[in-house]
Amino acid sequence: MNNAEEKKLSEEEAAELLNQYHRTNDVKLRNTLVMHYSYIAKTSAMQLRGLASGYAQTEDMVNQGIITLIDCIDKFDGSKGMKFESYAFMRVRGGIIDLVRKQDWIPRRVRAAAREISNAHTELCSELRREPTEEEIAARLGLSVNKLRQYNYEVAGSVTFSFEELIQNVNQMGSLLDSATSDYTTPEKQLLKNEMREKLKNAIEALSERERLVVTLYYFENLNLSEIAQVLEVSVQRVSQISTKAISKIRSAMEDYLR
Repeated sequence: MNNAEEKKLSEEEAAELLNQYHRTNDVKLRNTLVMHYSYIAKTSAMQLRGLASGYAQTEDMVNQGIITLIDCIDKFDGSKGMKFESYAFMRVRGGIIDLVRKQDWIPRRVRAAAREISNAHTELCSELRREPTEEEIAARLGLSVNKLRQYNYEVAGSVTFSFEELIQNVNQMGSLLDSATSDYTTPEKQLLKNEMREKLKNAIEALSERERLVVTLYYFENLNLSEIAQVLEVSVQRVSQISTKAISKIRSAMEDYLR
């Protein structure tokens, strides 16, 4: 690879290349842009890989991200005042979430097992007056520990997916408000965007200490649910329950904005 090929585009160069592509529809220019912005697809896939553990491969998620990125390059309208990276990150993440959603990745048997696991967990907590171990939950259900973990990871994935959808919806609304250009509503839209973000902040701050910790570890420290369970010294099932409760509280608080 020569030096010219290795040279990274500056933000200004990339913007100019994007303008040139929209004027000429030169596929070579588009391919150069795809290579330059491919990190958006890779980063988004890595951030969201916990949503599809055991179902969609990270490579499939990256490929979906690249397909969405190409569509972003074709449809981006710089006149709306939004940075391309912000627009692309929002749409690529949405494209990957759509890919995961299309997978039938929470079978009915897993949903039924989730109820049984939750009931067993509650019963054991009451009987033992402490957090039950995986071995104790598995024994109560007549499952192997590995099978219990398989069900827990699948169910926990549905919880993080639900949370990711919630955050995606809020971010998407904020980004759409950012890009709005209607002169007569700009102040109102800016106010709505600020209120929406403040409401989300307040909703998170209103969570219990442990619920906030789970949210922080997952979204800001990029830990998966298994790692969070180790940090809290509880089962993945317990982390899943905490996450579910946090999602319910935040979704209720954001109801007006997500309607």
